[in-house]
Amino acid sequence: MVTVFCNGKQFTNIDAVFLDKDGTLANVAAYLQQLGYNQAKLMEQSLPGAYGLTLKALGIDSTGLSASGLLAVGSRQETIIGTAAAAAMAGYPWVKALELAIHSLTVADQQCSPKAAYTPLLPGVLDFLQRLRHVGLSVIMVSADTQSNLEDFVNRYQLQTYFDKLQGTSSPHPTKGAPDFLPAACQSIGLSPGQGMVIGDSTSDLRMAQSTGGFIGYLGGWQPTLSETDILDDECSGIICGFATNFSQITMH
Repeated sequence: MVTVFCNGKQFTNIDAVFLDKDGTLANVAAYLQQLGYNQAKLMEQSLPGAYGLTLKALGIDSTGLSASGLLAVGSRQETIIGTAAAAAMAGYPWVKALELAIHSLTVADQQCSPKAAYTPLLPGVLDFLQRLRHVGLSVIMVSADTQSNLEDFVNRYQLQTYFDKLQGTSSPHPTKGAPDFLPAACQSIGLSPGQGMVIGDSTSDLRMAQSTGGFIGYLGGWQPTLSETDILDDECSGIICGFATNFSQITMH
């Protein structure tokens, strides 16, 4: 068992780290913003008036992409529902709105493919993964992204040796908020959520940490840098939380 330290916070008896991908390991801001603009343009082509509503639903405004918005933290299914709602507000019947949202996101994905090529490692990630391995921690990637995108990301940046499990969203586990998402990530490697801790950049990561030994909010994956209040949630007041703007602030013994 390992003790993890982060800016004055201590997490004891840790056997595993559950690591978010986008915004924690991968630099995704530019990719996601382009994806959102592409989808909004496609929505507008089929439904005039949907462009601005789609951007608003996705969490994109004149200042850029919100790190806490739908496109930044939501799963694919949640993104579809959000953009379908925008189409419905623009006048489409719900069934047609869903069809348009699915089609526009699919085409936008193709226009920005492969995702892994446009989402490089954030500074300090590789060294951090090496340090996690050095102290013997199990490392599980937990992400609202699809399983295939997790695999592509790991393969492109040659990270296979650093992860014991990749847990993305799928039909059985459609969101990180699903009750069995984290237990499913643990099951195949013989751990329980309580033996690990979560490191991520969003409220959904913090909520996922409720059944674990603690949470570290990673603030350095976005520009401008996130603040603690971007992540903190009243429902998670009982969780031990630390915050870091770079991975050198997280140490293990």
